[in-house]
Amino acid sequence: MCDTFAVGERRTSRGSWIFAKNSDREPDEVHLVVSLPRKEYRRDQYLRCTYITIPQARNTHAVLLCKPFWIWGAEMGLNERGVVIGNEALFTKKEPEKSPGLIGMDLVRLGLERAGTAGEAADVIAGLLRRHGQGGVCGYRDRKFAYMNSFLIMDRTEIVVLETVGRDYALKSFQDCAAISNGITLGTDWKKSSLPWGTNLQTYSDPFMTYFSGSRRRREQVMDRISEAGSAFCVDSAFEILRGHRGDRPFTGLNHDVCMHAAEPLIRRSHTTGSLVAELDASSGFRIFVTAGSSPCLTPFKPVLPLKMPAGVDQGGPRYSDDSYWWRHEAFRIQAEMRLTEVQGPLLKEIRELEGQYCTNIPFSPWEGADRALLSASEEAFFRSSALEASWLQAMKSMDRDARPLHNAFWKSIARRNHVPFD
Repeated sequence: MCDTFAVGERRTSRGSWIFAKNSDREPDEVHLVVSLPRKEYRRDQYLRCTYITIPQARNTHAVLLCKPFWIWGAEMGLNERGVVIGNEALFTKKEPEKSPGLIGMDLVRLGLERAGTAGEAADVIAGLLRRHGQGGVCGYRDRKFAYMNSFLIMDRTEIVVLETVGRDYALKSFQDCAAISNGITLGTDWKKSSLPWGTNLQTYSDPFMTYFSGSRRRREQVMDRISEAGSAFCVDSAFEILRGHRGDRPFTGLNHDVCMHAAEPLIRRSHTTGSLVAELDASSGFRIFVTAGSSPCLTPFKPVLPLKMPAGVDQGGPRYSDDSYWWRHEAFRIQAEMRLTEVQGPLLKEIRELEGQYCTNIPFSPWEGADRALLSASEEAFFRSSALEASWLQAMKSMDRDARPLHNAFWKSIARRNHVPFD
C-alpha cells in the first residue's frame, strides 16, 4: 500500500511544484536511493528490465531513483529534466497477464529515463504498456502478489494521473493538486484513454481488495491536509502528511495510515520502507529530500544532490549489512517500533528540529549542482540523523517495550530472519 500526491505552483508558498510519496512494501524489503547518469546507446542495444528484455532507447536522462533492491525499476524518482513519477498498486477485476511483462516499477523508471515532460512520460508509459503488457510478481517474499498500476507524474507545468487496466489506460491532467492511493480515482472524467469514450474506469475496480487496502481513507487524509494548507503548502507540509497516522496506535486496524506500520503477516503486512519529497522551482532548480530508511515518523527527511549521494544509501541486500544506510537505520527503527509509546513524541520533536536546520530553507540547486555548502549540508544531515539514532538506541536500553506481545514478536522475527543486531 502506498500514497502519492503532488501540489502545483498556485497552492505552494514558493510558487513551486511539490511531489511526495511513501513506498509501502514488505517490512524487510530494502529500499535504495540511487543516482544514475545520462547515457547514450547504440541502435541495436536491448535492455533487461525486471522480467523481460525490450529495445533500449538511444539516449536516457540522468535519474534519481528510490527502489526496492531486487527490482530493476523504481517506486518513485525524478530526472534531470524535472519529471517526477510515482506508482501505486491497483486492484482490478482484470488479472495481470500470465506471461511476464513490465511491472509498474519498470514503467516508472522507463518514463523517467525516456521523457522530458510529464506528458511525454505518460505517452512513454502508455506506449510500453500497449506493446509489452504488465505482468510479473511484484512482491518480494510474497511470490503471488501482482497488480495493475496507477501513476502520478509531475513536471513544472502540470500533474498527470495515469491509471491502467491490463494494457489499457486513462489519464487526466491537474494544475492545483492530485493524490492517488491503491484505488482507481478516475471515472468517466478522464481526458485521454485507450478505452471507448465514456467508459467508467471505476467499473474495473475490485471492491473487496480495494476496500481492505484502505486507499479511500488514506487519500481523503492527504487531500484534506493539502486543502487545510491553503496556498501555503511547503515541503514541511509534505513531510507531515507522509508521516501521518489516524490515531496514536498506527500498527492497528485496517490500512488507514499514510505512514504505514506493519504488525502481522495478514492485514497489517505493508510497511513504509522509503519516502521521497521533491520540489521544483519555475526554472531548473531542485530540492530533493529522502528518508533513505523506513518509517518517516521515526527518521528525518534529509537533502540529497544527485551529483554526490551520501554513503550507503544505494547499498543493501537481503540480509543486514553495516555498509547499508537502510539496514543501519532498521536496527534502530525496530527497537523504536517496540517502544513507540515512550519514544515517538520526543523523537519526532528532534526530527522536526533537524529538518528545520537542513531542509526547510535549503536553496534550490541545478541537477548537477556541486555547491560545497549544499553537499556539506547533505552529508551533515545524514551524520546528524545517524547520531540521533545512536543516542536513542542507548537511551532505549533502559526503556521497557510496549505491552504488545504479538506486535513485538512479529518484529523480533523480522530482525532474527535478517540478522539485524537485536538486544
